[in-house]
Amino acid sequence: MSTGKNSKDFIVVVDQEKIEPDLARETVINFDPLNRAGKDGGFYLTDNGELHIDDEHVMEAHKMAINKYPYDGAIQMIQLPFEEGERIHQFSENSFRLYGLPTPEEGRVVGLIGENGIGKSVSLKILSGQIKPNLGDYENPPEWQDILEEYRGTGLQKHFEKLAEDEIESAYKPQQVERLPDVYDGVVRELLEKVDERGLLEEVAENLDIKQLLDRELEHLSGGELQRVAIASTVLKDVDIYMIDEPSSFLDVKQRLNAGREIQALGEEKSVMAVEHDLATLDLISSGVHIFYGEPGGYGMVSNMFSTKEGINQYLDGYLPSENIRFRSNSIEFDRTKRSQVERKPVVFEFPEFEKDFGDGEFQVEVEGGKVHDEEILAIFGENGLGKTVFAKMLAGAIEADKGESPDVDISYKPQYLEAQDETVEQALRKHVNIDSKRFENRIGEPLGLEELYERNLEDLSGGELQKVGIAICLCKDADIYLLDEPSAYLDVEARVNLAKMLKRFARKTEKPLMIIDHDLLLLDYVADRGMVFSGEPGVEGKASEPEKIGDAMDRFLEDVGLTFRKDPDTGRPRANKPGSQKDQEQRHEGDFYEK
Repeated sequence: MSTGKNSKDFIVVVDQEKIEPDLARETVINFDPLNRAGKDGGFYLTDNGELHIDDEHVMEAHKMAINKYPYDGAIQMIQLPFEEGERIHQFSENSFRLYGLPTPEEGRVVGLIGENGIGKSVSLKILSGQIKPNLGDYENPPEWQDILEEYRGTGLQKHFEKLAEDEIESAYKPQQVERLPDVYDGVVRELLEKVDERGLLEEVAENLDIKQLLDRELEHLSGGELQRVAIASTVLKDVDIYMIDEPSSFLDVKQRLNAGREIQALGEEKSVMAVEHDLATLDLISSGVHIFYGEPGGYGMVSNMFSTKEGINQYLDGYLPSENIRFRSNSIEFDRTKRSQVERKPVVFEFPEFEKDFGDGEFQVEVEGGKVHDEEILAIFGENGLGKTVFAKMLAGAIEADKGESPDVDISYKPQYLEAQDETVEQALRKHVNIDSKRFENRIGEPLGLEELYERNLEDLSGGELQKVGIAICLCKDADIYLLDEPSAYLDVEARVNLAKMLKRFARKTEKPLMIIDHDLLLLDYVADRGMVFSGEPGVEGKASEPEKIGDAMDRFLEDVGLTFRKDPDTGRPRANKPGSQKDQEQRHEGDFYEK
């Protein structure tokens, strides 16, 4: 991506992969108002065929020239909601720029929330000293003295003073933990012993439930196991500031609770900053929140710090009252009164009681029978290793059950893990659906933002982009029921919200039922009418309840994992209570784990 901006707060975002030099010369450059007037500063092509426009020269009149370029999404013009003078970093000419930074505080966990590609990870790298801020001057980066002068009198002054003197040590847990075996190829215990500067290896290993992993090679660990090892290797270090990027990925709810407690405990004495897309986890671990907003790949803005409740609620509302900025056109509400009364609708199919024993004490699962109705969205949740995916495969006929036969219905199944083939997104989708049809575009393509991915190869997509393609392929098939296994994995908050809205609309419009396996409780609370709970001993045995109202299912599940949720009075969203808090103790005493 490349960007340009002027004093009137317009920014141009160019996707260079979609630029054809000859076409750009005939359209954008030819119709540029500055070029036509013989003035400098308009659109131009570099020697390597990239389309650029000089900073400070973009104006509203450039819209006409941009509209002449025929490829959608190649060139975008956006009016920014902020003033000049807050730029903290820019990588190069017409590239991503970041405005503002979050403020770390000792003795607090500061949460960062916002879309992917909007500067959260860049902020962590600046605050940890991995990137030196250039205040937007990428050609002649300022010295520390100039940076300190710019931030004199702000909350970041002391932090930058320590960075300038190399007095800050930091620990960084990266987002992509699946790459950990590429960096270290040894045994888990050896890795953790090397970084255990606090002498807490055994305690942390027990808290994160990784003691059984200590003698295993990293390359043989699953995503969830790697995540917990990565968190352990970060919190065991004795440093000034801890940067934790997406700690909940790959983890089930109980594992997220355990990781959250460890991060919380660390934040009581240290400075911790955490990027998190699971709002329930963010609610649990953080004592303050910064909101990131802007244009992914173009620019990022950082709000002031809010309390956790205030920050998440304003993020859901899409409006910052204190800064008078609306960064999303619509608010997100959790109105439980709007749940569909699915029990009154026709039954699509019944599934029998299922049993499956894999033998030799390996794993066994029992599932109570149930009914699924038109338009129903049925949530399926529980810890990892209890048989949720096994149930999905028995239902779809991919695994033969010892007891119970798969129902005679067509099931479209999105698996938990997606394999990328050597083909474009468009080629993959056209195998299943006419992507040019209005029905596909309105119900699936546009809500998931697929059009900008059509020309990309599946092997080049990020985890979140590949997830969207997998969801689309599942939903575009002609089936009686749609079963999606962990559809929120790799998606940021905005993408999860859009996914939730799209799934609700899809079920109501098609009058088809959906079954969703996921660990994001806010997503499940938002979309589901009823739920099934898996309980038992992970990896040994699992047992699933019959479908019940989502509130009752949530209550049952939260009691199993030892967590309580209250209803936020402003948004209606379920909020995780801090373990041991007065509200937590009150709800436990009343047996009300999920406040309705």
